[in-house]
Amino acid sequence: MTQMQPINTINVGEAMTSDFGRIPGDTAVEKVINIMLQNHWGEVVLQGNGEEGYQLVTKERLMRCVENGFPTQLPVSEIASKRIITSTIDEPLTQARERMRQANIGRLPVLDAMGNIVGMLTSRDVCNGFSDKLEMLSEHMYAILHNISEAIQVIDCQGRVIFWNHSAEDLFGIKAQDIVGLKLEEFFPHDLTLQVISSIESYHNVLCEPRPGVYAVRNAVPIIMPDGEVVGAVSTTTDVSESKTLVEELNRVNSRVKQLEERIVNSEEINKDPFYTINANTKKVLQQAKRVGATDATVLIQGESGTGKELMANVIYQNSKRSKQPFIAVNCSAIPGTLFESEMFGYEAGSFTGGSKTGKQGKFEMANEGTIFLDEIGELPLDMQAKLLRVIQERKFYRVGGTAPVEVNVRLIAATNKDLAGLVAEGKFREDLYYRLNVVTLDIPPLRERRDDIIGLTKRFIKQMECVYMRSISGMDEQVLEMLQAYDWPGNVRQLHNMLESVIILMEDDYISIDSLAEAGALDTLNPSALLAEEPIGQRDMDAPNLEEILLRREREVIIRAMEECKNNKARAAKKLGIPRSTLYYKLKALGISD
Repeated sequence: MTQMQPINTINVGEAMTSDFGRIPGDTAVEKVINIMLQNHWGEVVLQGNGEEGYQLVTKERLMRCVENGFPTQLPVSEIASKRIITSTIDEPLTQARERMRQANIGRLPVLDAMGNIVGMLTSRDVCNGFSDKLEMLSEHMYAILHNISEAIQVIDCQGRVIFWNHSAEDLFGIKAQDIVGLKLEEFFPHDLTLQVISSIESYHNVLCEPRPGVYAVRNAVPIIMPDGEVVGAVSTTTDVSESKTLVEELNRVNSRVKQLEERIVNSEEINKDPFYTINANTKKVLQQAKRVGATDATVLIQGESGTGKELMANVIYQNSKRSKQPFIAVNCSAIPGTLFESEMFGYEAGSFTGGSKTGKQGKFEMANEGTIFLDEIGELPLDMQAKLLRVIQERKFYRVGGTAPVEVNVRLIAATNKDLAGLVAEGKFREDLYYRLNVVTLDIPPLRERRDDIIGLTKRFIKQMECVYMRSISGMDEQVLEMLQAYDWPGNVRQLHNMLESVIILMEDDYISIDSLAEAGALDTLNPSALLAEEPIGQRDMDAPNLEEILLRREREVIIRAMEECKNNKARAAKKLGIPRSTLYYKLKALGISD
């Protein structure tokens, strides 16, 4: 593509014509006229005469001389210009044009660097040179304006559209051929560009909606010529629909984040302690944990799986002087015996194949100056127990493959769901390690012994999961709460947490109901069937063909008895049976019990 250069950069060499005549100066006028007519020359250069070796004669001068009676047999040099003004191929065309105007001449011979005439510059050449340049610039400018991503509209002072690029066609849905030459107000009566014409003011970053659902930012300015005349207005319009959508989405996300932050800040007191309880016995254990936290004593936490032993360990840690130092939790049952030493004590570089080339810190080294929590301590093999005991006693150890002892200062908290004393008696747990661990023992009651905590834990978990899963739970059916409190929870707090998490993930609405439990598969777990075993199996039951028939008979009898005791009040009967009302309706129909 030809470079775009300002119009004043054109030189004479680009505009001149090389088709001009050269004739000896002694040629007769009559012959010169014939030659010029045959070749359509407007001028010829005469060689061999003149002060500078060149003379110039034009067709117009020849014709005037003939009309005035000049003898046509005489040499043409007699009527040629004796002094001619010349130009060079490198002279700017604007400068050559100005000299032609000042001298009132219509042509200039063009010289090269050696002083030879190589072309002729005429008034027509000047016009054509500028015209060609303007045409090229115009084509380039139109190509640029049509390929630019912004919509560009130009109107004149009468409001007629004189330019409408491709982006404007796409944005406004109007083709250039349908609007150029027409009044803009016929299409957009209140367009910003029209306001520029009437006010001679500029407008910047004006938000508009050129089509439904399409958003854009416009800029419009008057077109002012160098002499101050306003000849029209131009506007650029940028489609920002995608950006607006992103901003709106960002605002929605920020709003949601703000809501979640407020929910966290304003959450109930139950969300502040890592270990929640209102149960009297469990509160005593919690208070003991906080008191022992202020010391460096070794603590053994006992309790069934899922009671919150690690949470209790965190209470001790947070109430200790080591709370700003590391807390390293280790599940002893998850470490293979062959890797116990390298995991707990680390290893030096090159100690074994597959190890890190730079070595690795062990858990004790990572917990230095802080707290190490050994969960499931009862699962440790005896040989591992001996190695652990030595570290506890000596407060130092050797890395695998190391020769220098590594000293550590750690606070030890252990936890188990086993009866360690019983394991000691069976020879499955070292007695000396047991007594090292059993400085302070905290026994966490199972959830079935602290049913008064179930409602508070349920609310706590729901609030936590609202934040995690970005849900908003409006409430919970009273019957669901009753079922939660009635269940024995063999998996303790962890089972309650996991069940609620499953319900919240799978529920469709924002209210936890019996149907929500059913959708998550929790209803069968919580539905008690103890009433079926209240009476011993009699001979009539034994006459049944199979166990399923026995259970159906007993279930039918239990439901009938409950309905009789509740005077056929289904709501009371369902509550007595500990099942949802919808389940009772189903069983009444399935078992053929009329109400």
